[in-house]
Amino acid sequence: MDGVSVSSLIIGFASGVISSVLTYFSTRSKIRLDMRVEYDKSLHDKRLELYKELWPKTKPLARFESQSVLTYNTVIKVAADTRDWYFKEGGIYLSKRSRKPYFRLKEELQRVIDDKRLEAKPDAELDDEKACNAILRAASRLRTSLADDIRTRRSPWL
Repeated sequence: MDGVSVSSLIIGFASGVISSVLTYFSTRSKIRLDMRVEYDKSLHDKRLELYKELWPKTKPLARFESQSVLTYNTVIKVAADTRDWYFKEGGIYLSKRSRKPYFRLKEELQRVIDDKRLEAKPDAELDDEKACNAILRAASRLRTSLADDIRTRRSPWL
């Protein structure tokens, strides 16, 4: 073999190895990206399903609900319904970002539940405007956070 043939052989071999390595890493990256996209889509779909269950549980806490009166019993019901949702399946899918508004609402509900004075008149309208506003605000923030998680209030990015 002459020098040109050997160098051609070495260059060809090196090119093949480099091409194989590049193909391996690009294929691996594409597979990982595809898996990530599929996981994110699956997570989004599951959150959408579960958030649609949680959303109506906060209806009694809507600020602009003309028929709604916030009572001790209403607070107890919402607290129980949201707890059931959380422990049934929803809590495991609740995003890190939405956990804070969810638990903030639970704290505000618990403040009313712990008030023994209100427990004595469970169907009377809550007379603590500060507590009512805190609950309504917390419920609104939770709903906003849920909508942001599933990107329903944003323009499509595709």
